[in-house]
Amino acid sequence: METISYADMLSLWRRGLRNGAMRRLPSLKRGLFSAALCYARMTGRIINPRLVEMIKGVADRIGKGLGRRILERGMERALEFLKGRVCRIFPAVRRWIDDNGYILWLGTDILVRRSWIVIAR
Repeated sequence: METISYADMLSLWRRGLRNGAMRRLPSLKRGLFSAALCYARMTGRIINPRLVEMIKGVADRIGKGLGRRILERGMERALEFLKGRVCRIFPAVRRWIDDNGYILWLGTDILVRRSWIVIAR
């Protein structure tokens, strides 16, 4: 069973205040994190699995900077290309995936544009 301690949440809260991520969060998520922080201060940790999952979703947005999110999304898309039919149809994509610039472009393209043409498996 996964738990989140008060110290972990407090460090995320401080990091989010420093890098401006708390301001960019929607008010409902910011309120959830604030209420969970107060609750964790009283109990020491949060053990409810559903609440832990909600907080982890907010913590991912707070803890990761834009650059890291871009690279992760680019790597996810590249793995989808490798597992799917894209590399079989377009062999040049395999060479492009080796280039870090292409991974960065994939990540930024996914963050900017939400629609992609998906080749069904």
